[in-house]
Amino acid sequence: MTSSYPKRLLILRFFLNPIALKTPNPNSLISSTAASLSSSKSPSTNHPFSVHRFFSVTSEDQRLISDQNVGFQDTTHTIVTRKRPIYTHKPLDVSPQIISQVIDVVTSSKGDCRSKLDSLGITLSKRSICEIFRVLSCERVPGLQFFKWVRENNSDLYRSSDVCSLMVDNCGWLADYDTMKDLLMLFQQEQICLTDNAFGFLPVLDSSKSKAMESISLVIRILNEVGGSVRSSGVFSMIHMLCVLDSFDLAKFVIEVTEKKLNYYAILVREKCRTGHSNEAYTFLTEIQKAGCEPDSKIYNYVLGSLCKHDKLPEAMNLLKEMKENGVDPDAITFEGIIANLCRSGKMEFANEILKRLLHLGCNPRLTTHAAFVKGYCDVGEFEKAYEYVRDIEVKNMPATNKMYGLLARIHQKKGNIGVARKILDEMMEKGLKPDYGHYKKIGNVLRHSGGRNLAHDLQQKFSKFKVE
Repeated sequence: MTSSYPKRLLILRFFLNPIALKTPNPNSLISSTAASLSSSKSPSTNHPFSVHRFFSVTSEDQRLISDQNVGFQDTTHTIVTRKRPIYTHKPLDVSPQIISQVIDVVTSSKGDCRSKLDSLGITLSKRSICEIFRVLSCERVPGLQFFKWVRENNSDLYRSSDVCSLMVDNCGWLADYDTMKDLLMLFQQEQICLTDNAFGFLPVLDSSKSKAMESISLVIRILNEVGGSVRSSGVFSMIHMLCVLDSFDLAKFVIEVTEKKLNYYAILVREKCRTGHSNEAYTFLTEIQKAGCEPDSKIYNYVLGSLCKHDKLPEAMNLLKEMKENGVDPDAITFEGIIANLCRSGKMEFANEILKRLLHLGCNPRLTTHAAFVKGYCDVGEFEKAYEYVRDIEVKNMPATNKMYGLLARIHQKKGNIGVARKILDEMMEKGLKPDYGHYKKIGNVLRHSGGRNLAHDLQQKFSKFKVE
């Protein structure tokens, strides 16, 4: 198996640093690598989902529920309770060579590979386990025995949504839907949620739309049969994955065949906004209404934020008006998106008008909204107005007073105005407001190195009255 090491190391390097291998057409590199690795495999590579590519989507772990002592028998589809050994040492990332060695053990073992894995005397980190699963799936190697070994030897990862999802993905690459369904039934009992990692095998990028829809329909049918947390998280993650891949038509197809839910449509709007397609995101609002759902403030905020980010303020103001006409009340986040953009553009008077609207509606500005004003005034050189804004927050006894004084001091310190920054800290401490320790130390060190040792000592004396946490 040593001849496969260079290919394996190339694949592992891709997962560790995909940018290093990036080309103008990365799919061609991925496709050729996967095709060369899978060319010597069994006829199972010709299943309807078999596509010559090596692709996966990573997402954050969703909610994990309390651990249970549930495991597997050695038979392929029978699931029973099994006691797991407890390991107290912390799993670490291992070298690509060790990962490739683990893959060789799993690949060469026709039966139970767990005893051989035990003999290696290693405990793998989540990152290493995910890399191994992706290579196994690329090479069309069943990962069930490795999955059992991981669950038995690492209690911290026993309920990992990403690890469990990658096992589902492995079943998909092998067209082993019986094992997939058995696993999903188990995950449902344990209330484990799926992530985007579960659906990397779907032929989305390099297949006809009809074939992709057929594949998606089959997986949805299995999710419907399992139900519960697996079904709800699976549909949600599938829609998210398709949107990330810019397959919005397929994402809308999933919604059509499952449920026309507002939080599903919110994924479409959010991802369009994330990629800067605010106009397309706006058209989704009409589609949502035609589907019988009413956009909420969160969805409007996505579009408003995107419009403001791309300097489309007139469009944003029109959408704000439309939002109110449709009976959706704007909230603090709604106004913050507009205010932050105005402050970045130096349009401070207009930003203050929007702030007045926010206060008129009885909404309290968020901490980040106050920060936008302080930064905005400083960016246009109106430091006195920035100071007056912070003083106004103090007069109104807002909880943001301490943070805003500290922000103003930090801005002056970064601009080289150390004397002004020190005076702001002095004023803070005289009013009983404790500065951030890191900012205090940085300003004190600059004073010491610039000849202001007495000023630094005086600052230290005042700060020492506060309890250092």
